[in-house]
Amino acid sequence: MSSINTNSLNTNFPVPGINNDTSGFRTNFNNIKNNLDSAANEITDLQNKVVLKSALSGTTVNNDMANTLISNALTKSFRASTYNLGNNINTISEANSSVTVNVSAGDVQYGTITGNTTLKFGAWAPAGTQSNVELVLNVSNANAVITLPVTTIDANGYASQGMTVSVRNLENYISNLSGAPTANASFTNQLTTPNGVSQLHYRFSTLDCGTTVHIEPVNRSQKASQINLRTPTATGSVGDRSGTVCYDNNFFYVCTGNFDGSTNIWKKVALLPV
Repeated sequence: MSSINTNSLNTNFPVPGINNDTSGFRTNFNNIKNNLDSAANEITDLQNKVVLKSALSGTTVNNDMANTLISNALTKSFRASTYNLGNNINTISEANSSVTVNVSAGDVQYGTITGNTTLKFGAWAPAGTQSNVELVLNVSNANAVITLPVTTIDANGYASQGMTVSVRNLENYISNLSGAPTANASFTNQLTTPNGVSQLHYRFSTLDCGTTVHIEPVNRSQKASQINLRTPTATGSVGDRSGTVCYDNNFFYVCTGNFDGSTNIWKKVALLPV
């Protein structure tokens, strides 16, 4: 509620036709000054806090809501912010041992993977709220390995730190843990680019300010349901990994090993006629 109060102003002063005491003028002027000071303080407070369509004179627009709740709102044509991570994303030295994705820089972040890259995340929203970021990664180096945060499993079998077990359902997933995660385990998480794929698009999300991070593919199926239409050679190609499956008009193919350029890694079964 506004603190401006004009009740203290004497609107009947000065009285016309008589010699008025100057104290009445001083009282009214003082009350006017006090109300103008209150108005100035309230206007400044509004300028510092309101959401604006454009910048006020002498200022720049900053509509940072600082996690203030906006509820029961009807929205239309909302857009996601973007951020360019660069055209040469890779881990190039011990001094630059990882690439940190600043989630607050943009809802959708994109760039080009040119070599082995370790990704970390920062500036997530506070715990108790869901925070999301999408990464659209063009891959110019098919041999590049993308390393994600290490997963720690607690005594109850749930991820307590790092990537959630959702990461293990992705195509071309690599880990030092071959079987199912067990209580108090810790395992690495890496990804390579599937054969014939030039862009990886993932959505990362967290409910606990990045302590644990969920991942899901946007432009690819989960590993469990991914079957490609393709005819592989016996030795395969860059990006082929054990567990990959594909088919053509005549055969169903299963990859039994990781591509090394010489080992026969594809097995095939003839499709039965309908």
